[in-house]
Amino acid sequence: MCVRTTLAVLLAVAIVASSRAQVAGFPAGDVGTLPQQLTRPQQESPLRVEQTPSDNVVDPKQYRVGPGDVLVIQKLDALAQEDYAVITPENTIALPRIGMISASGKTLAALRDTIVALYRQRTPNIPVYAGLRRPRTVYVTVQGNVLFPGVYPVPASMRLLTLLRLAMQGTTQQRTEPEVQRAVQRAFGQIADLTRDEQLLWRDYEFLPPSSLRSILVRHSDGTTDVVDGERALLEPESAANLYLREGDVVFVPREPAVEQPRITIQGAVARPRTTIFRQGDRLSFLLKLGGALLPESGTIWLVQGGERIPVRADAQLNLLSEDMPLQPGAVVLVERVRPEPTETGSVRIVGEVRRPGAYPIVQRKTRLREAIEEAGGFTERAALHLAYILRRQPNDHAESSLIPPNPQLERLRRLQYTNLVIEDTLRFFIDELARRPVVACDFRACFERGSDDDNVVLADGDVIVVPPSPHTVLVYGQVNKAGYVEYVPGKDAEYYIARAGGRTELADRGRERVIKGRTGVWMPIDETVVESGDRIYVPHPPDEPIGAQIQRLSAYIGIAGGLAGLVISILSLVNFLRTR
Repeated sequence: MCVRTTLAVLLAVAIVASSRAQVAGFPAGDVGTLPQQLTRPQQESPLRVEQTPSDNVVDPKQYRVGPGDVLVIQKLDALAQEDYAVITPENTIALPRIGMISASGKTLAALRDTIVALYRQRTPNIPVYAGLRRPRTVYVTVQGNVLFPGVYPVPASMRLLTLLRLAMQGTTQQRTEPEVQRAVQRAFGQIADLTRDEQLLWRDYEFLPPSSLRSILVRHSDGTTDVVDGERALLEPESAANLYLREGDVVFVPREPAVEQPRITIQGAVARPRTTIFRQGDRLSFLLKLGGALLPESGTIWLVQGGERIPVRADAQLNLLSEDMPLQPGAVVLVERVRPEPTETGSVRIVGEVRRPGAYPIVQRKTRLREAIEEAGGFTERAALHLAYILRRQPNDHAESSLIPPNPQLERLRRLQYTNLVIEDTLRFFIDELARRPVVACDFRACFERGSDDDNVVLADGDVIVVPPSPHTVLVYGQVNKAGYVEYVPGKDAEYYIARAGGRTELADRGRERVIKGRTGVWMPIDETVVESGDRIYVPHPPDEPIGAQIQRLSAYIGIAGGLAGLVISILSLVNFLRTR
């Protein structure tokens, strides 16, 4: 009976210990098997810290272990226990019931094999598994041609190209506008003169100069050095080319050399047209993969080098299917773009006050506005034809825009390049350019009420016909006593609506009132247009004038009056002189 009681007590203690381990965040296991150099709070602390981000799944054959890595060791015995061990600053690891072993220079796969082999020697019949539970944090220095050089604390599971992305984007504190301007100026010189949107392109490692990307130097703390080809690492981000970071690594990104270097290019109907620096040993398969993939409109692929034009076979992912030839400096892969056959069919969308709004097929350059409206069942009673309009997709005015992202400000300046406008006209041109809308010149009332063939326009694929409801109001604002919406009454002039809005204030500038047309936004004098539903009437204040301008104008008036007085006196003097003669 005493033996049974003792066994029961021991079993209860084991269960309590296992439960406490599970609650603390550890799997059930034998508490006595924890590393002897760590107390229980110390053993738990590596797993209680905030989760470390990782840019990809760790490859145990490439990942080198180091001080601070947390390993998990699982033995599938009766208790199915898990042990946790932390690699010490001396790069050693204490294994329960085994002792201290060295982790120096070992990859995760090599250390795992060593641990499993040692446990199998001790307990050959019990399966043992080991792996990485938490990567350590390392300090890596980034120098050279990046926007934000410095020392970065990163997880050892991070690869080189992810670190370069951080060095190009910076921290939240570094991404302020002044810091970005200074960083871009420091790294790229004249690029600081670009717009803010254009500067954003330079925050990603893929936009490093090609000579920088292909010759990244990584110096390790043990004195060894790796020269990384960033282009190849981009193509194979999980390969050894995109190496894992280690303690004390110094990453140097070289700047553009003064001497022009030979280049290789892939262009045409590919997802990622690319030009990069030529390196001895580059082959056709490498240049093809830089293009990413073929676009649906791609045609024949050609390799142009050494004065020859060589056909190339590749699949949709640009995997080479023909001979993998070595490249020469200046080699170019051209992927022809097959121009699609022009189609006569298309569709328009009709929204607003029609009986059956929706999308309708058309024949381009043939179907007209009236036909489309008839297909939609005609207008409803609420339709405001004087406010209706047609939106059209803007054509691509510049062929090079597919190669270079257009700068709207630069495009407006190009339109002024050969103009003879004066400065006041130029300002008005910029206002009109910013406010213009891609609408079709068409008057719906003239088309449907007066039968105008000129306004029965031909429709194009992608047109959107908008028929808004009549608002039955006119907006009156500015220098009036009760600014706001006034109910529309057909045939009434602007003075009626101004009176309904409380009349003009004492500050109103009479004679400068304007009716702003609802569809076009054109400003019309109030006595030269008919007020319609949806129009706006603006009663302005007299132009504000600085005191200096007022004094200048008053002086001009006084000068004019003085001149006139002098002229009158001269005339009178001349008359008196003639009389005395």
